[in-house]
Amino acid sequence: MKFILISLCLLLGACGIIQDRSSEYSEAKAGKPLVIPAGYSDNDINSSYPIPVINNKRALDDEYELPKPPNATAALDNGPYVIESVEGQTWLRLFNAPGKVWPLLDFFWTEFGIKVEREVISEGFVATHKIESNQTDDSQASNKTLSDALFQKFNKTYQLEGTRFQAKLGQGVRRNTSEIQLRAIPQEHVSSSENWLSLAVNSELEQNVLMLIGEFITSDALQNRYSLLANDIGGAPRIHLLQDEKGQSYLKLSLLFQRAWNEVGKSLALAGVIVSDLDVGEKTYFISYLNEDDIDSWYSSSDDLEEKAKEHNFSIKLEDGKSGDVFVRVEVLNEEFGSELANELLSLVFEHIP
Repeated sequence: MKFILISLCLLLGACGIIQDRSSEYSEAKAGKPLVIPAGYSDNDINSSYPIPVINNKRALDDEYELPKPPNATAALDNGPYVIESVEGQTWLRLFNAPGKVWPLLDFFWTEFGIKVEREVISEGFVATHKIESNQTDDSQASNKTLSDALFQKFNKTYQLEGTRFQAKLGQGVRRNTSEIQLRAIPQEHVSSSENWLSLAVNSELEQNVLMLIGEFITSDALQNRYSLLANDIGGAPRIHLLQDEKGQSYLKLSLLFQRAWNEVGKSLALAGVIVSDLDVGEKTYFISYLNEDDIDSWYSSSDDLEEKAKEHNFSIKLEDGKSGDVFVRVEVLNEEFGSELANELLSLVFEHIP
């Protein structure tokens, strides 16, 4: 019994006796060359785990964590929603599928006492009745409640009597994202509520109401609603990574050109790609390097890093398509960089467009 206890104690204490030798190989010294006796061949003598000879003497960091690739369907913005404007068009970008956003948008009108006159779920279209302060208690409540909410948020009074709203919910640029546009139509504006107005009517009011909608929809208390009827709103995502008949990769963005240009620019900034120059007239971004680490590692101290950042090693060119889509292609401008890096650059743009 004593022998068993002593053996057990020695076994449990082994970790404290035996030292960690996992890094001793780095201090090992080469032994004497193996001498083959005369008359014997050395053809069958090979190292089981050969170590290649390298000339790079740059010291590696003590610790390095491989970054995780971004999720192509995830939100890359920090906030729960984003208000964006391009060429007079403003929209609310939400990081939820249309099927989840639609019932919350419908609940927004109910919450503020605004009656819906017409809705077409398959098109994501909603038109409300006029807000009248002299008809019913509900109308008074809606006018007062929405006005108060706008005043509390923006410290500005809006006269909403007679105002009608149109809202259009659509598929976002990526899968599992949505976009909402809004029209605030005053009483004196002559238009039918049956058709979506393509141009903004009151940009400031529309943007501010969109912000209220964004806060309302992204509230933690309203995240369990879903509409199966709204699953098909907007169709497929509006960004695709494709290949042409020559095997060259390119992006197709189903967006207006100016918005596509902005999205590519934001994507490059989010990815940390170094943009050396841009030519709006030629619809081209010029890229020096994919990230700062490339310059730091390839030109550690002998060259002027600022000058390297000005190099035009790649170009990202946007082209208008006949179908209304925008195509994005990468061209290698420096022979030292191959097509593999060009494809990596294109993938970075694709992955970082929100």
